[in-house]
Amino acid sequence: MKMETDYHIAREKFHDAAERAGLRTLRVRVPYENQSELFIDFALLRRDPERALVQLSGVHGIEGYAGSHIQREVMADLPEGGPSLLFVHAVNPYGMALYRRANGNNVDLNRSFNLQAVKNEDYRFFDSYLNPSSGLEFYTGLLRAVLARFRIGQARTRQAVAAGQMDYAHGLFYTGRGLQREVKLVQEFLRSHFLGVKHITFLDLHTGLGEFKGEMLFVDHDRETDSPDYFEKCFGRRPNVPDPHAGAYAIYGRISDAFRKALPDASLRYCLQEFGTLTPGKMLGALRRENFDWRFRPAGTPPTERVRAAMLEAFLPSDPIWREHIVELGVQRWRQAWQALMETK
Repeated sequence: MKMETDYHIAREKFHDAAERAGLRTLRVRVPYENQSELFIDFALLRRDPERALVQLSGVHGIEGYAGSHIQREVMADLPEGGPSLLFVHAVNPYGMALYRRANGNNVDLNRSFNLQAVKNEDYRFFDSYLNPSSGLEFYTGLLRAVLARFRIGQARTRQAVAAGQMDYAHGLFYTGRGLQREVKLVQEFLRSHFLGVKHITFLDLHTGLGEFKGEMLFVDHDRETDSPDYFEKCFGRRPNVPDPHAGAYAIYGRISDAFRKALPDASLRYCLQEFGTLTPGKMLGALRRENFDWRFRPAGTPPTERVRAAMLEAFLPSDPIWREHIVELGVQRWRQAWQALMETK
């Protein structure tokens, strides 16, 4: 299965799919560096003013290529009636265009909605590995990371590395220190178009974490206590409640909290649909190589072909079976969420 790997082409195809489906398209520009033609695109179909279904792609930039394709497949065969529909394309257009997870400020948008200071003191043990300041440290940092992992243990290491940190601006999983433009723009759109909605479901498309060709469905069980039961009924399988003993970790600054902040009166349910690709070690290797390349190349320029290829294989594997499988699951979960909203009173 062919999938687009160019942001501008993927964006054009998203617009074409939305137009054919009869959706209204809107855009907001999010320029960075010398990249001026970067947009978050919205495709909206107003139906029921009290119920809405939102599907997002590209919160983590490069992961948007798989998400974009799934969104186009959904729009190609929309069911009649039901809730209002919104498709948000490339929440992080800079990351998608330049093959990064983070935005132009190096911020991870799914760790950026900080309601209080993030304290992740253990991250300092791994920064020289994740964010080396020289070619030499790119290799010596690995030894420091191995020693630190041995000292503090596997579970604490996972939490330190991936939960989010706000003290190393060039490091991985950086939360930033303020509300990012991309998140603010999505919030503004939700307030403008869905302020009176009573029931709204968000499906957030991601790739990378988990077993190859596997699917994980993460819900905010601590924010919406009925979410595990609701989505189990919706999808016919139990969502993944994070278990630190099974390799999971809790993250800071979830973007889903930004949606709740925008629509405080709505009954909101959020599910992050994650399609697994590489092993954690290979994934982290691709991320640190890309981050090193981004940090030292001229601002606004694309990555080297080697880095680009490694990042695409990490977040959009070339395996045709993987691609067909995730598209099928992406469309299936959207339809199941649509049906659940149809039955919501």
